[in-house]
Amino acid sequence: MRAVGGFKQVVVALLSAIWLSTAVADIPRIAIVIDDLGYLTVNDLDVLSLDRRIAVAIIPDGPLAPKLARHAANQQRDILIHLPLPGIGHDNCEFEANCVKPGWSPSRMAAHLRWAVDRVDQAVGINNHQGSLFTSDDEAVRRLVAGIVMLEHLYGIDLFVLDSRTSPGSRLEKRARNAGLATARRHVFLDHDPTPEAIASAWEQLLDQARRDGFAIAIGHPRRHTIEFLEQAVPELLQEGVELVPVSTLLHRPEVAGGNDRDLPVTLP
Repeated sequence: MRAVGGFKQVVVALLSAIWLSTAVADIPRIAIVIDDLGYLTVNDLDVLSLDRRIAVAIIPDGPLAPKLARHAANQQRDILIHLPLPGIGHDNCEFEANCVKPGWSPSRMAAHLRWAVDRVDQAVGINNHQGSLFTSDDEAVRRLVAGIVMLEHLYGIDLFVLDSRTSPGSRLEKRARNAGLATARRHVFLDHDPTPEAIASAWEQLLDQARRDGFAIAIGHPRRHTIEFLEQAVPELLQEGVELVPVSTLLHRPEVAGGNDRDLPVTLP
């Protein structure tokens, strides 16, 4: 009888473990990236006081970029290079940002990316700052992706690509994926409208998409209302039945590189 009882306990334990693993796998997941770090001392440091699963995207031109990157790396936080690119209606290229030019060669882009990596040390990914004009230009995006691939070949620097989707016609995710790079895309802007009410609405949109699709990625900015909202909302996620994860865990990783992008020469001029 004891043997039968022990067998039942084992069966119950196994079934419970299976149920638990399935339940965990079914939990909707979200990732958050805070863009535009590098310029605002107080706000940027407040972002780094948020949950460490929240990634930061640092503009390499920013005077605070190296310091913030070191701080984030010590926290074991995902760090992205927030790469300024030319936009259609608005960009910072003429004033403060060293933007990638659409006509640059892949090797010129690789050299610029190497400089950006030096400024944003221990970056694991890259996403576009603005760039609606650039990312809609298929040939320019092809050369940029080739530069990212060259960075890996020349220096062993492996960056994933997060398409910020500042334009519905962006070619960045598709080109990067075809080149065999790990990719992701932004689904929701948390603070396109920076009012507290709009941020709360965007948050609900993020959670709804995660529940529907299994995961969703949001981008926000180092704004006071955004920081204050996340300080309150993130600890409540478990009650919402949603898990916050690093963005690096939500990547599409092709098993085999496609296209011809990796066949480009990998020597710098």
